[in-house]
Amino acid sequence: MHPDMSSDGAPLPVGSRLSAGAGHTCALGADGSVWCWGSNVDGELGDGTIANRLVPGPVVGLGGVAAIASGSYHNCAATTTGGVACWGWNSYGQVGDGTLMNRTNFYTVPGLARALSVAAGGYHSCAALADGSTRCWGQNGLGQLGDGSEIDSGTPVAVFSLPTSDRVAAAGRHTCALVHDGLHDGTVQCWGGNDSGELGDDASVDQVFPLPVPGLTNAVALASGFDHNCALLASGAVVCWGGNESGQLGNGSTTDSDMPVTVAALPAAAQIAAGYDHTCAVLPDSTLRCWGSNTAGQLGDGTTTNRPTPVAVSGLTQVVAVAGGSVHTCAATSDGSVYCWGSNDSGELGDGTTTNHPTPAPVSGVHL
Repeated sequence: MHPDMSSDGAPLPVGSRLSAGAGHTCALGADGSVWCWGSNVDGELGDGTIANRLVPGPVVGLGGVAAIASGSYHNCAATTTGGVACWGWNSYGQVGDGTLMNRTNFYTVPGLARALSVAAGGYHSCAALADGSTRCWGQNGLGQLGDGSEIDSGTPVAVFSLPTSDRVAAAGRHTCALVHDGLHDGTVQCWGGNDSGELGDDASVDQVFPLPVPGLTNAVALASGFDHNCALLASGAVVCWGGNESGQLGNGSTTDSDMPVTVAALPAAAQIAAGYDHTCAVLPDSTLRCWGSNTAGQLGDGTTTNRPTPVAVSGLTQVVAVAGGSVHTCAATSDGSVYCWGSNDSGELGDGTTTNHPTPAPVSGVHL
């Protein structure tokens, strides 16, 4: 794991050592490098090409990274000095370079001093900064940038009226942030698209400004899928809300919920992650459970049966990080190994093949 403080005493960004998009995966090496594999049609692997990779390769020239995030076809990374770099598909400005041209090499987004967390949604990106502000850029047709408009932006804009936050989660067409202002710590605010109740209110209306998720307190971590969110509470319980057509809320039903519901039959969790329409939790004993859509085996239980409550990922122990993609999942273990399972159409499982795996398979040539 990376230390909590940089060499100058400033806090390092919080976030994952693994991230997964629509058809690609990225991992943060122990030396601060980033390695990606899978689909590369839009430059999302950051190696200067648009050729798919069936095994991991480095993001060219990028180092000193503390946290990574993947959108559908782009990625962003927060560095140990608090900067943010993005690369990949850029049709809505989600790379933050002020253009709509794809980036096959990383671009350092200007004006983002001391990022505490970074997030990549379907087609937008966000960063929570040390000055207490949160800034977003890219697609904004449903208000997911939170600046009060529905106008896309190729450069960062300030999220309006959001209290101080140190963690942000970007989803398909909405965004959520964990409040850390000394007064409302552990509460969550969301904005953007709301077709399935993913903003946590009963209005079913898109919101261009952040709104609190009613009744949600004591949250310590967030994870967002396409149209659902989950929060890890200080007690270790996990609550989820939003779309639930595949059981991704984990409460035993397939009914959407516009308010947080408790994930059923889940012992206390230590980490959470969300894919397109599935969710996973690392337990305190370092095992992994997942629930929701399982069409390609992304739950890792050896089947392709959807699960509305958590199931154990087969044969995986000592898990220290997990990431959910569209239809695949990856996890890192304490010895630095990486395993992936689910869809592998573009090589996103990193095992040198394009064969799906319903149980974890080791990734070749990367060590965290």
